[in-house]
Amino acid sequence: MADVDSELESLRREREWLVGVEVHSVLDDIRHTLTECSKRFPIQTLPNGDNVTDPRQIKAQRILMNSPNGTGHIKCMVTLRGDSIFEADINFKHKQGKEHHIYKTSILEDSQWKLQQIQDAGNHLCRALMTVNSHDGSYKFKSGKEVILLLDDIMKSLLKGRGSLTLPKRKSLQDLVNNRNMHVLYPPVPSDIALSFYIHASKLILALYHVHITGQKIEVTARYQVETVVQWLNDAIMLFTLALQQCQQLKDKLTVLLQYKGLS
Repeated sequence: MADVDSELESLRREREWLVGVEVHSVLDDIRHTLTECSKRFPIQTLPNGDNVTDPRQIKAQRILMNSPNGTGHIKCMVTLRGDSIFEADINFKHKQGKEHHIYKTSILEDSQWKLQQIQDAGNHLCRALMTVNSHDGSYKFKSGKEVILLLDDIMKSLLKGRGSLTLPKRKSLQDLVNNRNMHVLYPPVPSDIALSFYIHASKLILALYHVHITGQKIEVTARYQVETVVQWLNDAIMLFTLALQQCQQLKDKLTVLLQYKGLS
């Protein structure tokens, strides 16, 4: 019995050290990881806005997009700045009657194709940082359960942020055809063509759809894409993942201790 009491006392001291000292050390590590992640984003993601002071100072990237299978059905050169494509030159093969022609369209500098995925990921990252910052070194946690609830809240934001980049929402054919971003293209593309820029993990992708519309029915007759790797997206995803691992490791330690009766 004495051995059991001694073991419980040892576990209780370990819990007190973990909750009183180690938690804040790990939260500092998580805060550092998320701050580094924020620095990769070319939009405001730090709660105080330190990572971006003026949208005009965001460096633009001029990028040539390539076909993953080497086909030349579509070619595209884009200028990416922040969460927007604010210039693009797009050429693609288009059939008119029996002949194929090269159709050219552009996104001009005074128009922008918004990449909502980047904005969404940045918003979730900002929320995670605000949650971490709300429990600084002066905060006294009352129990291990309270810490686990905090970690769950942080991880929820991080999973949503990472998912915004790695798991693009599938759009319906109706959404693709009626995408309001299509209005920034000049000249407008033919009615049987739909274009979609989106993020998938570390890649920026442009998908081109040849569609056949009969009444309310829309069918895709062909799909082509070009893509390019955007390095800062890859860095951001890695840092999202690292922060999740840091949260999970701390949560696992606390969960093991909370399995013992008399500890909370």
